[in-house]
Amino acid sequence: MDIEIKFDASGRIIPFIGGREITMNESPFLIFLATAGMCSAVYVQAFMQQRGMSLDEVKVIQRMDYNQMTNMVGKIDIMVDLPESFPAKYNNAIKNTIAQCPVKRHLSEAPSFNVITNLDKVEA
Repeated sequence: MDIEIKFDASGRIIPFIGGREITMNESPFLIFLATAGMCSAVYVQAFMQQRGMSLDEVKVIQRMDYNQMTNMVGKIDIMVDLPESFPAKYNNAIKNTIAQCPVKRHLSEAPSFNVITNLDKVEA
């Protein structure tokens, strides 16, 4: 399963799957999955803008090994499609920048989840 992250003319970062924009109305789960690629795109955008480089030919593709039986993702690859004019000397730098994405770090070290209602007696 691929999620393509694009930059629009106003600088918005927009996720797409199968050519359709992913919205919360369509699928909160897909929005959740797209956050790794979208977070990476934020770091790509900052990297490019700090160096005065255009985002016109840049996109981020989040490729996932998705198991439809379990509804779980086993692996996520973040692929950055850079223009041919991108300086090769920055290749490792942009990868290191993207590695700082806090969404990636949270998925790597998942938090615990608890479901609590107002009817539960919560001990302070």
